[in-house]
Amino acid sequence: MSNLRTFILKIGFCFLSICSTLEGIAQENDVHDAFHKHHMLGIVLSHTQISQGVQSDGDKKWQAFPSIGINYNYKFHPKWALGLHNDIVIEDYEVEEHLRSGGGGNKTLERSYPIATAVVGSYKPGKHFSFLMGAGGEFAHTGNLFLVRVGVEYGLHINPKWEMNINLVNDLKVNAYNSFAYGIGISRLF
Repeated sequence: MSNLRTFILKIGFCFLSICSTLEGIAQENDVHDAFHKHHMLGIVLSHTQISQGVQSDGDKKWQAFPSIGINYNYKFHPKWALGLHNDIVIEDYEVEEHLRSGGGGNKTLERSYPIATAVVGSYKPGKHFSFLMGAGGEFAHTGNLFLVRVGVEYGLHINPKWEMNINLVNDLKVNAYNSFAYGIGISRLF
């Protein structure tokens, strides 16, 4: 368990280091001059990638599954937002549970339409890129898992009320497995 704590602390330290470095580089006189607090609600179509997938014949193979995300963010500062990010993998699958601490061998974990929910903080140093970090859970009738999420998102304003997003997120399911997803979506600002 101490290895997990060390890993999470290192990830958090790297995240904060990157944010503070980028803040020094970012220009302050952009669109942030006329900042107003606002909400964002978006939908994301994505592919979730799992490198430890187990096929029906027992062979291990990299697998990709379709997923849909619904994200809510509250932007309370020109550079910071807090949100609830939710996605569902639209597939049943088996994965090798390889991140369990304490050894004991790897076993197969069944996942059936898992829903991942995470409270995410995001930092936007400039106009387009946001860096995400948060924690939550992956829920399925076959079992629930704690997860840590990190990611990056590129947002492009279509008009003052709409934004198109491209994202890449990594979910580390503690003591289970790792997955990442890339997707494209659209968000409504209100």
